[in-house]
Amino acid sequence: MDKPKDDKKKVNFNLDPNKTPVLHADSYLIGSNEHVVTLNFAQALPQPEQQHIVARVSLTRKQAKEFLSNLNDHVQKFEI
Repeated sequence: MDKPKDDKKKVNFNLDPNKTPVLHADSYLIGSNEHVVTLNFAQALPQPEQQHIVARVSLTRKQAKEFLSNLNDHVQKFEI
């Protein structure tokens, strides 16, 4: 007899705070095409109207939709 399929896989994440910095973003840019959505996170520079991209994350469209849903749930849960 087959076991019931569990849709949610359990994944362990490893985080070394000494190797994984937390980057502050003042702004973001979103780009996309028919395959992926790319998020660009930027920090303001001292020069007026200048931003420095500090991180880029590319997701499939399916991943982007899941991320958006999870982010929305998280923000609503912890909003005061």
